[in-house]
Amino acid sequence: MQLLNSALARLSEDYLGGISVDRVVTVVGVLLSYVLAHAFQRIPARMAAAKHIFSIVSTIFLFGPVQEQYTGLIHMAVGSAAIYGLIRWIKSAYMPYIVFLAAMLHMSYSHIQRQIHERSTGAVVMDYTGAQMVFVIKVTSLAFCVYDGRPNVVHPHMSAYQRKNAISRVPGVLEYLGYVFFFAGFSVGPAFELATYRKMIALDDTRARRQLPRRAYRKLLEGAFWMVIYVAYSNVYTYQAMTKPQFYAHRSLLSSALYMCTTGLVVRSAYYTAWKMGEGACILAGLGFDGYDAHGAVQWMDIANVHVRGVELGSSLRQLIDSWNVGTNTWLRHHVYLRISRTPADGARASSTRATVLTFLVSAWWHGFYPGYYLTFVLIALAANAARILRRNLHAIAALPADNHASALRRCVKCAYDVAGWILSKYTLDFAAAPFMVLSLQPSMQLWRDNYFVVPLAVLGIFIAFNVLGAGRFIRSLVGQSQSAPGKKTGKRLKK
Repeated sequence: MQLLNSALARLSEDYLGGISVDRVVTVVGVLLSYVLAHAFQRIPARMAAAKHIFSIVSTIFLFGPVQEQYTGLIHMAVGSAAIYGLIRWIKSAYMPYIVFLAAMLHMSYSHIQRQIHERSTGAVVMDYTGAQMVFVIKVTSLAFCVYDGRPNVVHPHMSAYQRKNAISRVPGVLEYLGYVFFFAGFSVGPAFELATYRKMIALDDTRARRQLPRRAYRKLLEGAFWMVIYVAYSNVYTYQAMTKPQFYAHRSLLSSALYMCTTGLVVRSAYYTAWKMGEGACILAGLGFDGYDAHGAVQWMDIANVHVRGVELGSSLRQLIDSWNVGTNTWLRHHVYLRISRTPADGARASSTRATVLTFLVSAWWHGFYPGYYLTFVLIALAANAARILRRNLHAIAALPADNHASALRRCVKCAYDVAGWILSKYTLDFAAAPFMVLSLQPSMQLWRDNYFVVPLAVLGIFIAFNVLGAGRFIRSLVGQSQSAPGKKTGKRLKK
């Protein structure tokens, strides 16, 4: 729709601070999906085929005429047909891994084509690869779920999540396409399992439907709030500004750190806008319905792209990571990390550091081939392991007693520990995320160099201190000495 794009271009220039039109069009597509979701949820549950067809046609309309991503539609139509054939006809245990490789290689081609185009034009644009990334999560998850549900295969080490979402039979073509091309989350997510989609299709409860608008439009308002933040400050705070030497002419390291953390918040607000609005559209369509509890009350799954509070207020790097891009994290955890960290023969755990780094490398591959992606994910993987080492060794110093009867000093120490964890985790995330937004290698390294490689050097120092110099043993001995005398006296009193 050339007329729509022209109108949105004028809107962006006049009222939205010149935000790229492709971003505005994406948001408009998500908003239109709210209208379609109202119609979708009114199709009776007994007409499952009609729901699948409505979903497919809606996606073709939103992604084709509205967003003008016809090439992407062709790519995903061909890809979905090929993947369905692999899932249905390959019977060996390697089926999900073949599907995984095929889907990732196909997406890699799209990423490379995008990067060639961006290099030739000098403009970074939003194209169909974002939707293809969601597509890859869905089809690869489906392949693993079909494999996990095969009756002749024994899976003694499956997680509860894998058991819950296992599928005993390959879905029919129409259901498969309805799931893969579900309109409400097609462009921006969230990604979800086929079992979740089936529960939405079967939703036929008036009480549950009454709850949908309130839950959905709350997400829409949250997305609108973050859109205001992004429009107001996206031209003021940028990582690109930090790649220029003159930026540091009159700034201290602390001033640069504050600017970096503010920039990280503004950059994330663009993701919060699209993701929260996308969540609301999915909820309005009925996604997330999880049956009833023992008392007959409606239960809902956590259908989320992101947990904003966990990202912005989390006191540990692990909490920040788990709260960001939740659907992708779920996919990486259950369909990548757990399958890497356990051997098929005996379920023994492999090295957690190795599994973590490999998982983050898969995540970088999934995002594309810009060098900045790999700098970001390798550093975050190493920082996450360093943070785990610190928390394992320092937690005993700050932990409150089980009965929660602690002195004022102990509570102050715990509070200081949590605040320090929040500050360090936020700075680590924003420092590591800089190359992800800058993309190119040389400017990314320049930015890190101008900030004295603070995070990489801190991670290296933690590994040396605890893995080479034995700082953990020293800390544990101090904690043991401080607790041994009171413990003995308490024991005597208890015996009396």
